[in-house]
Amino acid sequence: MSDAANVEVTLTVQNNSEIEMGDVADGYAADQAREYKIKAGEYAENALNSQNMAEAWAESDSPPAGEGTRSSKVWADTARQWAESTSEPDGVSGARSSKTWSETAREWAESDAEPDGLSGAKSAKTWATISSQKATEASASAKAADTSAKASASSASGAKASQEEATTQATIARQNAESAAEKLAQMQIDLKVKADVDSPVLTGTPAAPTPTKSAQSTQIANVAYVKQKIAELVNGSDASLDTLKELADALGNDPNFATTIMTAMGKKLDAAATAQAALADGKGNNIAETYATKEELTGETGTLAAVAKTGSYTDLLNRPTIPDKTSQLTNDSRFVATDADGNVTLTGTLTATKVYNAVYNDYAEFFPRGGDTQRGDIIALDETSGKEQYVKATASSSCVVGVHTEDFASIIGGRTLSPGDDILKSNLPTYIPVALAGRVPVRMYGKAKKGGWVIPSEMPGVGRMALPGESIIQAVGQIVKDDSAENVRLVKIMVRSGR
Repeated sequence: MSDAANVEVTLTVQNNSEIEMGDVADGYAADQAREYKIKAGEYAENALNSQNMAEAWAESDSPPAGEGTRSSKVWADTARQWAESTSEPDGVSGARSSKTWSETAREWAESDAEPDGLSGAKSAKTWATISSQKATEASASAKAADTSAKASASSASGAKASQEEATTQATIARQNAESAAEKLAQMQIDLKVKADVDSPVLTGTPAAPTPTKSAQSTQIANVAYVKQKIAELVNGSDASLDTLKELADALGNDPNFATTIMTAMGKKLDAAATAQAALADGKGNNIAETYATKEELTGETGTLAAVAKTGSYTDLLNRPTIPDKTSQLTNDSRFVATDADGNVTLTGTLTATKVYNAVYNDYAEFFPRGGDTQRGDIIALDETSGKEQYVKATASSSCVVGVHTEDFASIIGGRTLSPGDDILKSNLPTYIPVALAGRVPVRMYGKAKKGGWVIPSEMPGVGRMALPGESIIQAVGQIVKDDSAENVRLVKIMVRSGR
């Protein structure tokens, strides 16, 4: 290297400001200075991104690195809740702070009510009071027992006298029992010769009175009464018809004898009928006067309307109008239905050559869900799972597929829907709608420069703009509008696969 190259170069770098250089001896030193300037700019931008991340980890109220992470500020507030909060710390169901447990311990020691709101529970102070009361009651019970013992001695002598009296009463009771046994034995002998009131069995020749004509139906009928009634029923009938069997045989054993006879009579001609009656139909119409003959019918065909002879639609006199637009149709389940707002419902498959005036932005597909996501998240294949599922992308994701979108013009996959189902409500629990083409908003942090590539960052689902020369194999798309903000936000990109 020549002596001319040994020159002093002074560089001043303030973020991305211009570099002031002193006199440069030759072109080589100038090139070196420019390279230093570029590197310094990259270091400054990296330092700014690192500063933003550090501030997020220190003071952010939202997750600094995706769901489940917290900043130092949030952890400090959580620690304060566990120490002093009077409600459930950190939103943990059933949890209590140190302050709450201290108050609970005091209640168990000296509260006059149920400690900790536990039904039936008592504090140590309450149990001590109860123990004192029980001791006093025990002392009183001991004194009462002594008094009772003395009374028992006096009662013992009275009991002896009562025992002697009981012996006398027992002797009397035994004598009464022996007398009752003798009477019971005699009663059992007498009962054997008595008939039962319910279904009695009589022996010998028992007699019963003959009922009168006004007798009740529940009275006993003797033989004389029965013979009298049978004689009244026969009433002098011929011997061949004086039994029910003989009458049934005479009627041909037909229980509907009267109906059978009347039906047979209806099929006979009246004795005064003429031959004309035999020419009537089932409704009584005269056949000759009511119906036309074959010859008469043949001769009348010339007077029929043309449509009756040709069967042609064009021969109809009052032809109905055939609808030539859907507004003339009466709607049913197979037609197009519209509501008051103009929304259209189809029951079949819609096939169109072209669709105009679609107000949505992208084409999407439902991917199997592997975790919670939100609109704008960058989505990648879950490489840790044994099945195909998709999660928020990170800097280490090797298969980035697209962006979570909810403003799609068309989407494929997902569940089969029933009429009236909401496509997002039905699919979001198990599928992620991922934009594959079009313009969509993506979640990212740091400056956004038009044309810049967005790649996954260390925060799950959140992207950042790729630095010059950085690999864009993971890129999800290109920024379409400049944005100088630094915080995590939605920025519109054109979805493209990485280069």
